[in-house]
Amino acid sequence: MRDRILEIEQLRKDCDLLTISKDINENIILQGRPAYPSFGLYWIYTSYSLDQLCNARKSDKEKAVDIPGLSNSRKDLKNILRPNNDDYWVVYNGIGGGHNSKYNLGSRIAAEFKGGKNTGSLQITDTNLNDLSEWRYSYVLLDPIEYKQIANELEVGWRLEFDWPILSKR
Repeated sequence: MRDRILEIEQLRKDCDLLTISKDINENIILQGRPAYPSFGLYWIYTSYSLDQLCNARKSDKEKAVDIPGLSNSRKDLKNILRPNNDDYWVVYNGIGGGHNSKYNLGSRIAAEFKGGKNTGSLQITDTNLNDLSEWRYSYVLLDPIEYKQIANELEVGWRLEFDWPILSKR
């Protein structure tokens, strides 16, 4: 398991950070969006400071992650990822995939920004941290069989190996 997690981390590091924007209808546009269907792990990055996360306005939408609550309760913990010398730092990671659009990797990533009906999300555009130029994402694709068998273990294993993103709940 650890070897696969280290391989995934190298793939993550080799990826360019991708941008997020909105179209005229307020739909989320992901630069380099994963093809449909796709399966994999993803990371959400921000250039907002830890203080800005702690003082953010919480989304009032159902199933929204409590960004200021989590940030304040975790900011002093030893194994939480923190801003570094890079412009953007990892604040969340997750998994997504499937042949159903609500579980497709690209749809899952977009849901972190705009929300979704069937899953919790960061609901970034519903907070005062909604300047999408301050956010980036990356992803690593997994084989559908590997995704089905061990995606959850890879998600949590990455967090345990490289520290826990401050907004990842479980």
